[in-house]
Amino acid sequence: MPEVRQGNTRKRKQLRNTFRLSVILLFFIVSIIVSFIIHAMNFDISSKPIADMPETNSNDKSSVIVTDINGNSVTDTEGKVVTGEIPTGENSPVSGTSSNPVAQSQRKDDSYLDTCVFIGDSITTGLSGYKFVSPENVLASIGLRLDNVTTEKVKTPSLGDILVMDALEKIKPENVYILLGMNGVAWYDVANDNKKMIDEYSSLVDSVKNELPQSNVYIISLTPVGTKKESIATAEEGRVLNTEVDRFNEKLLTLANEKEVHYIDMNSALKDENGKLADSDTTDGMHFVKDVYGKFVEYILTHTA
Repeated sequence: MPEVRQGNTRKRKQLRNTFRLSVILLFFIVSIIVSFIIHAMNFDISSKPIADMPETNSNDKSSVIVTDINGNSVTDTEGKVVTGEIPTGENSPVSGTSSNPVAQSQRKDDSYLDTCVFIGDSITTGLSGYKFVSPENVLASIGLRLDNVTTEKVKTPSLGDILVMDALEKIKPENVYILLGMNGVAWYDVANDNKKMIDEYSSLVDSVKNELPQSNVYIISLTPVGTKKESIATAEEGRVLNTEVDRFNEKLLTLANEKEVHYIDMNSALKDENGKLADSDTTDGMHFVKDVYGKFVEYILTHTA
């Protein structure tokens, strides 16, 4: 009997040792599996392309390279590539629209221009004058300004002389492009940094959005000026400086973001390597020759939201 008890005791010890060994082995295997899973998850996250990762900049902004009319990067007078910060992510001030300035996109067919109306001054009249855009789609006149755009009538082929807002009500375009401010940027309320002009621009945008809530609204930056315009003696005689244009455009970009509309940086696109409108692109330092209007329209067609 003692021998049987001793045999049972040895068996129980062996079973306990076997069980302990099994538990240790199982724990070791589970640890390896868990470690492998964690490693695989980390690898998957870290190996994603940067473009898919969320922005973590505290200012929620990203950098964009400014391109010219031909898609080439723009450089300043020191040869440095011009870049700008644009809002991105959920905190973008342009809700439901692309980030500003509008980036290059797939080219629209020329028929896209039939869905657009261009509001502006003598610079804008060249779009129809050179037959790049139908006169029916250009609401512009020489001397049109932000302080008279709602009170001065423009000439149209089918609607006759008509106020801009009345014409928009009748045409109901899908896209509205506004290019105003050159008449006044150098002399109108300059003591207050053109605040009144921006306020008037803001009111115009509000009116357009209220009248056409389903339409896309684009603010086109003021275009650069050439040597002839900058070399005039005083603003009273017609001088406009590119520094004044640039300052106003910064305000227009801010306005576009606040109003949740699109901003077209035509200024950077038309500047030459000296940061101004090339002398060969203009006859008077401000208005374009025909070829530049062609580039202007091409830029519109390749920069849509």
